[in-house]
Amino acid sequence: MSNVVTVQNLFKSFGKNRVLQDLSFTIESGRVIGLLGENGVGKSTLIKILADLYKADKGTVLINGKPVSPLTHGDVSILLESSNLYYWMTVLQAIDYYSDMFINFKKEKAVALCKELNIDLKGFIANLSKGNQERVLLMLALSREVSLYLLDEPAGGLDPGIKRSIIQIILGNIPENATVLIASHLLRDLEEIFDEVYIFHDNRIVTATADDIREKYHSSVEEYYLEVTHNA
Repeated sequence: MSNVVTVQNLFKSFGKNRVLQDLSFTIESGRVIGLLGENGVGKSTLIKILADLYKADKGTVLINGKPVSPLTHGDVSILLESSNLYYWMTVLQAIDYYSDMFINFKKEKAVALCKELNIDLKGFIANLSKGNQERVLLMLALSREVSLYLLDEPAGGLDPGIKRSIIQIILGNIPENATVLIASHLLRDLEEIFDEVYIFHDNRIVTATADDIREKYHSSVEEYYLEVTHNA
């Protein structure tokens, strides 16, 4: 398998706040990675660096062997925040906009996802609840066919009924061999789909495969996460 993500000696600070320190790892294609940790530990910062929304202070960051830059934008789909939506648009207009913007955006998949997520194509984004706006953002992110999906709290604003089906929605709408990075604190909702977890704690990252957590440590991902963060 080839490496979709390669990170070497990555540093990122905001003023005096050093968020990521000397971070190195690789991620193979076809993996689902859980980025776990409290707010402010660097999960979202890492995702935004991989998406070329933030620049690293130091280090090397490669997507499919290419330095992160506009050249890698076509390889990456990120779940954005609701402020990135145009509120005067209808959902269908947002789909058409993304279809014009991204050559790898699949309009048919977007329409099918709207039905699956119970999104009204004719509804104006300005009139949608925050939870429904987040459904629209998830639909737009999953409707692109790329090698790397970056999902920051994909179930955070969804109601319990949708949370229960979010696993099937995510796994059922990504291409074979695509890699997914999911930053989340809702471990019980998502932990069964993780192949590996990266736990951010005390300016370091602890990594483990889900198989090792269950077979070697005899724990759930949530139990292992609590053990690492409480006893580090």
